[in-house]
Amino acid sequence: MTRKVATRWIVAVAFVLVLTSCTPSVPSANPTEVDDSQTLTIALELEPPDLHVDRPTNGLLVTAWIREALLDSLFGVSKNLEYTPELLATEPTVTTNGDDTVTIEYLLRSSLSWSDGKPLTSEDVAYTFERLIEGCAKDPDGSIVDAAGVDDGCVFERRDRSGVDLITDFQVKNETEFSVTLASQYAGWKSLFGPIFAKHAYGETSAELNENLLEMTGPDGVLPSSGPMTFGGWARGRAIVLARNENYHGSTSPDARNQGVAYVSNIEIVFSSDLDSQVSGVLAGEIDVVMASPDETLDRLGNSSSFVLAAEPGPKFEHWALNVLNPHLANPEVREAIAYGIDKEQVVSVLYEPLFGNRIDPEGLGNSFWMSNQPGYINHQSKYETANVSEAERSLEEVGYEKQEDGFYSHPELGRLSLRVTTPPGNRLRQLQIELIASQLEKAGIEIVIEPGPQNFFAETIASEQALLAASTQGAEGDPTVWDIAQFSWTSGPWPGNIGTIYRTGGQQNIYGFANDEYDRLLNECNAEIDTAAQVICYNELDTFATTLDQGPDGLFSIPITQQPSYFGYNSEFVSTVPIVSDSVAGGPLANAADYQLVE
Repeated sequence: MTRKVATRWIVAVAFVLVLTSCTPSVPSANPTEVDDSQTLTIALELEPPDLHVDRPTNGLLVTAWIREALLDSLFGVSKNLEYTPELLATEPTVTTNGDDTVTIEYLLRSSLSWSDGKPLTSEDVAYTFERLIEGCAKDPDGSIVDAAGVDDGCVFERRDRSGVDLITDFQVKNETEFSVTLASQYAGWKSLFGPIFAKHAYGETSAELNENLLEMTGPDGVLPSSGPMTFGGWARGRAIVLARNENYHGSTSPDARNQGVAYVSNIEIVFSSDLDSQVSGVLAGEIDVVMASPDETLDRLGNSSSFVLAAEPGPKFEHWALNVLNPHLANPEVREAIAYGIDKEQVVSVLYEPLFGNRIDPEGLGNSFWMSNQPGYINHQSKYETANVSEAERSLEEVGYEKQEDGFYSHPELGRLSLRVTTPPGNRLRQLQIELIASQLEKAGIEIVIEPGPQNFFAETIASEQALLAASTQGAEGDPTVWDIAQFSWTSGPWPGNIGTIYRTGGQQNIYGFANDEYDRLLNECNAEIDTAAQVICYNELDTFATTLDQGPDGLFSIPITQQPSYFGYNSEFVSTVPIVSDSVAGGPLANAADYQLVE
């Protein structure tokens, strides 16, 4: 134990020095006043650019993971990928009115409070709603205009306002009761209100809220939290410290072991893309918990008697995103040739089974709406599970491609079939996966050029202003040449409509250039369906637009590879208890952060 505490003391002092010398405007947790033996250290791969989860260019899951410890929502998400009441006392009452509008009545838990001691009430929920819709254009019924991907006037930076755009009325009845009325049924109504913001502290306008969320800090200092931790300080390029929220009202999650305040005094989140350093830190007792993408260096942890693997596959999945605005990829036959050339079973057996055993479906993944461990899952890419070189070559030759002496195909007008693949940096397993798939596609005559992406991957590549403009206008504006193929992870669920909005025509996250009126119409139908069995059927049909050519030649722009849990585990010599982690936007290592316990 002595070595661990001594090491942490050095890290804490260095952290304070960095904070005071480099970022004096950001409040620090002042670890010198805290019992350092009650500081838990978590290592994460990538440092977020900011803590504004809804900023379209902030595509890092780690941003949402950190906010999970700071801000509660009306609903949480369980390990079974189901919504459960979080700030709510009970399940809301949903009533379909005579005019087909829907009224939802909510009841907050009693005695909720912010970390500064102020009560958390219905007024805070109303404030959050007002910030979401400030400046948005409105329909005659009072709801905001659903205008994804265009200048809709909305001030608050938010990837998607699906469902929120249906709200025609919001009524505060008292401190704990409020209701909303929707213009029609909405299957994803439990996702309407994500984190709730404090009316008294987060800014009078949506513009101020945008600014304050960047570092969870406003003019009066650190923003108050409703979760088990509060924001302590940020040493850019090094770490973030979270401090225990002494006024935490406790968790009601079915996964939470601790219903009270956090056991640990502080959580230090250190950032390092060097997985070998992370592994060494865990083995040396300098890092308690690691949540990284699997990597071949992490098998060293598997050989450690003190390391406990606690990974649970969630709705996060790796996929190859195809830019249909690329001249080659505009041909459905080329996209299908790529699908035929990839051997998902080999990817899983070579890269994932050694780390996760049977946690991952050996056939890989063939659906982007449902994961393989969910009841609604259907493998829509079953014919692409293993490589089929002859079918890949047939697809290419059907549209005029000819194999050259070096074994790669070329088109008389489009030239050599050479495609760039880019990916976020710092993920060795993903790099190995791309290298393996590139070798598979080489056998089918498709040349893959690997281009590691910049540190701020999304903002500078697939979600850059010019790339998104090209995608939303199908190449009429912007720059469609920014990227060809990208490998990264999307998160689907717990409500499948989450991924559905990504593919919507002109959507802020529709990077693919896909635009289909029939898809948009069906998406609205699926989102309005409240019967669970009918939802499964509807969303599975939607998935076929993205993962197959069954719905037309503009499909098959997404090739899911595998469901991907992060490598989540801890050093049992120093940590006795960790939370149950659902690896998703609403999960990560800081969901139920109050559960962490250190060995006494």
